Order: sequence, then structure tokens, then C-alpha cells
Amino acid sequence: MTTAELKVPNLSLEPFTPATPQHVLDEFVRSLRPYLSRVIAVFNGKGGQGKTSIASHMAGLLAEGEAAKAEEGGDAGRVLLVEVDAQGNSHEDLGIKGREEMDEGKSLAIALQFGDLPKVIRDVRPRLDVVPSGRQLEQIPFQMVTMQSKHGQSANLSLAVMLAKMAPEYRWIIIDCPPVTKEPQILALTAARWVLSPVSTGDVSSINGLGGVSHRFDDTAHLNPDLELLGAVLFGFAHRYYTDRKTKDRRPVGLWVQTRERLQKLLADAESDAPVFNSVIRDAENVAVNCRDRGQLAYEIAESTDGIKWWQKKKGETGKVLPTERAEEVGRDYEDLVVEVVERILQVEAEEALTA
Repeated sequence: MTTAELKVPNLSLEPFTPATPQHVLDEFVRSLRPYLSRVIAVFNGKGGQGKTSIASHMAGLLAEGEAAKAEEGGDAGRVLLVEVDAQGNSHEDLGIKGREEMDEGKSLAIALQFGDLPKVIRDVRPRLDVVPSGRQLEQIPFQMVTMQSKHGQSANLSLAVMLAKMAPEYRWIIIDCPPVTKEPQILALTAARWVLSPVSTGDVSSINGLGGVSHRFDDTAHLNPDLELLGAVLFGFAHRYYTDRKTKDRRPVGLWVQTRERLQKLLADAESDAPVFNSVIRDAENVAVNCRDRGQLAYEIAESTDGIKWWQKKKGETGKVLPTERAEEVGRDYEDLVVEVVERILQVEAEEALTA
């Protein structure tokens, strides 16, 4: 049964107190989980790993797929992007910064504390909705202290409850997590079914950021037994290849290869069957800058027609030179990643359906 076929749940944390027995809380958790089967949290315990870019592009591409289904008369859903990072930039990626509906995350903070539904900016792209975020989310750690004094450990389910109420309208829900602040991380991982973890450099701290994800798994296991690592993705790496002069065989070389090997060993040591996805989001700073400046995703930059070519600029013509060819390559990287992500989730869902 899909979330669209489920009735909107009548869920509330009001009955829960610090003295609520664990078996009562466990039963409540079991009632939540069917609504949250397509919730993906993008998370790494270190900043600057590409979480927001990946979350925004995944949400945009998933929504584009649902819009294509709708045009063909198929069974189409909607996609929701939720950013619980007070410093996140998804509003810049999607071009909604400065819009009237942006409230700096105030409605989301209130919804988490009082069990309401947040403000939703609808159709940021066809079939893509966004919950606005911002500096008001800096209050979450203080709110959680108050909520835990009233509701005990069930307070950490506030985002899960909110999303469960919204889930019947959405085929996919993407959460962009903060890299440091513990409380919103726990809220996100308690709500999510899957964690996608980007790694942007081959250094120890970046890879340790992925290792740190396991600590949050431990923190949330009693409130989310379904949480699973979807996989790791390499972000911001140069695509380098060596071509044999005789055989013309082409093989990847360099830092991205070394980092993949280190990540695969880390996952194997942790006895995880999660993959390091084959797709690698390439390093293209000029594309990233243009995405944020223009409020467009990479594949949208690639399709833009309002830019000029460099030789036109040299001749004195006015306008902005857009990295359309480079953006097209980056856009394909994201498309390849989304295909892999969806295929893995569908495979696991099919396997679970056989054993249900």
C-alpha cells in the first residue's frame, strides 16, 4: 500500500509524558512508519559536503519525473523538500529566496513545537513543494528541551508526526539535514526511512563525517527501527581517466577512485550492504555559483537560452556567459544518481513485499 492510499493519520504527541511506558511508545512508532517509507534524509556529520545541492537536485528531478507521469496520464505524485538546516541554501538553489512566502523557518519551528502543519510553498517547480526554512530553526535545540520536559523521548518524533500527516499527498519527501546541530539531526533521522550520505573530499575528516552518521543511527534506533543507510555518494570530484594508448581502454584514476575504495572499506567494516553509488557529482564551481546566483538547478542552467557565448562577450556584446555545456554534464551526474537511488529503493521495497 502506498502512502497515497493511506488515510491521513490522526497523530499527536499530546498523550505522551516522560513516564509513558516504552511499549506504548513502540506501538505509536509502528503506526507512524508506513507513512514514512519514502522519506530520504541527506546527511553527513561534516559541513561542506554538498548536502543541500544534492537534496535540491534530487527533489527537482524526482518532481520532474512525477510531472512527466502526469503529462502522460499516469499515476503521478508530488515531492516535498524540507530543510531543517538553519544555514541551508535550498531556497537559493530553487530561486525562492526573497519570496513573500519565505518566513525564515518560523512556521516549521512552530509546527514542530505545537503539532501543527507548516507553511508550504507549492509548485516551486511542477509537482515540487518546499517547506521554507531559515534562521528561526536555530531555536530547535531550545524548543526540544521544553518539549522533552513535557513529552519525554517522544518529543523527538515531532518531525516524524508532522511528515506522517503530510505524507499521503507526497510520493517522495527529501530532508536536508544540518551538519552539526544534534537536535534537528535526530528529528530528521527519526522521521526518515533512508539516509543518503555525500562525501566531498578524500581527507580523513570528510570520510569520518560518514562514519559519524552511525552515531546518529544509534541515537535514534529506539524511535526508528526502519532507518537504513541508502548509500554514499561522491560529491565535487574531478572526473579523471587514463586511456591506454594501445588498447584504448579507459579507466578512472585519481582521488575519486581512492576515496571510493576507502568508503567501500568503511562500509564493509561496518557490515553494511549500502553501496557507494557509481554516480559521482563532478567538481564544477562555476556551475554551482551560477545555480545559486540564478536560482536554477544544473540541468536548468544547461537549458537556459538567455546567456551569451564567450566570443560574443569578447566582441563587446552584453550578457552573462553561462557554463551550459558544463552544467549539462553536472545535470547528468545528478540524473544518474537519482536513477540509482530510486532503483535501490524500489529493489528493497520489492524484497520487503515478498517477505511481508
